Amino acid sequence: MGMRPLAVAVCLTCLAAEGQAREGEPKHDLAEAEWKPGASAVGPADEAPPKERDPAALDPRKRALHTAIAVGPGAIVHGVGHASAGRSDTARRLALTQVVGLGTMVGGLAGLALTGASRWFAGPLALGVVAGGGLFVLPWTADIYGSAAGPEGAGRAPARAPLVVTEFGHRYVCDPQFRYRHFLVESVDLRLDRFRVTPSGWFALDDRNARLRVFGSYRLLGNDTHFLGLEAAVTHHRFDSDGFRVLTGEVGVGGRGDLERWDGALSGAFVEGGAGLALQRFEYRVPGMDIDPEVNDLLLARYAFGFYLGRDSGEARVYYDHRHDDFAAGLLVPGLGSGVAGHFGADVRWYFGDFGVLTEAQVGSAWVTGLSLIYRRGANR
Repeated sequence: MGMRPLAVAVCLTCLAAEGQAREGEPKHDLAEAEWKPGASAVGPADEAPPKERDPAALDPRKRALHTAIAVGPGAIVHGVGHASAGRSDTARRLALTQVVGLGTMVGGLAGLALTGASRWFAGPLALGVVAGGGLFVLPWTADIYGSAAGPEGAGRAPARAPLVVTEFGHRYVCDPQFRYRHFLVESVDLRLDRFRVTPSGWFALDDRNARLRVFGSYRLLGNDTHFLGLEAAVTHHRFDSDGFRVLTGEVGVGGRGDLERWDGALSGAFVEGGAGLALQRFEYRVPGMDIDPEVNDLLLARYAFGFYLGRDSGEARVYYDHRHDDFAAGLLVPGLGSGVAGHFGADVRWYFGDFGVLTEAQVGSAWVTGLSLIYRRGANR
């Protein structure tokens, strides 16, 4: 099954643009720089001279007007919020990306209709629909963000990701098909140079249900906040009260792109994307019945828009995830398309020094909300 992930296009384009912009300039090795909380991911010698701020761009009333235009008419023609603010180059880029996304999405849907969603073509075509949807939606969110935050942005990327981040919290899952509601959530996110490993667990407090997962990645290009990498994960989900267990193995690619490298008017914003394939083994444990295990494949795809908060104070994201094997699962909508799409979500990480909070919400066939205490330590070398 072929894959054409959104992450590849976004990250390679951004990295190429960065290389052209800096050709002939002195290079700086970030690995040798001392990391401090709040430090920018760009070295002092690489930073552009301070720009003279436009008083009109700082007027809250004008920003509110530009944001309202981006939210309203901008939902149809992405970029009109920046156009109203006089940033025509950014508006053209966002509108062009919207057109490319719409064409990719329509082409994928047409291909699915013409092939009858054949198993030989469904994967690549569905991936094209998701990628096109990302290219269509993300310019709108970028238009809203840039219109509201202005050219100076809401924050800056940290120079380094933390060496380790731990999480301890609670999630509430409202799913009419299962008895569970409350989960204890724990995770550890460890980074060492280009490698990253994240073991995590969800443990039901009111049912016999647990989801254990180990995620790993290797960064091929870029740094901690602007990268393209290989990903792999193993997940074991026990539905002991319901008589079955699911073992999932997956591989894929994923990345994050710093939008300021694509357009200076989107300072402090980023996009994420990824795609992959998973194999799942369903094991049934029903008393008095002997049921053979089942093996299925699963298409993985995701995209997100986010922005940094302050100087190394955290970040906020909105995202779409096409996977159907987690608690939010597939989106329920009227008609035959119900359950085909994945789920939508949003999360915010906010740090107060080394401690912080993580809040998130997801909507699919189930509603997932929760709050965690997080703690970070050190800096990835």
